[in-house]
Amino acid sequence: MKINPIVNSNPSQTNFKAVNQKYLKWAEKDYKRIKDVSSELLESLRDDVCLFGDISSKDGVDTMNAIRKYSKPSGKDVFELVLDNIRNA
Repeated sequence: MKINPIVNSNPSQTNFKAVNQKYLKWAEKDYKRIKDVSSELLESLRDDVCLFGDISSKDGVDTMNAIRKYSKPSGKDVFELVLDNIRNA
């Protein structure tokens, strides 16, 4: 059986983002409660990507970018450190 490649004239439509819903909902709950993303969330996401491999690095980066809006500017350094760890996983 021959499989023909799919030609897409608009490649931007093939860029899917995979945001882990567990962490997105967790960030929303944290924001409602403490107006920030908890360190437990960041540690857990980092562990799922870097340590356990339950989440791919790309999905981890997409998830971090989605929850960025719930993070306080004062915690930017920690957030960026975790993001760098996930990118380099």
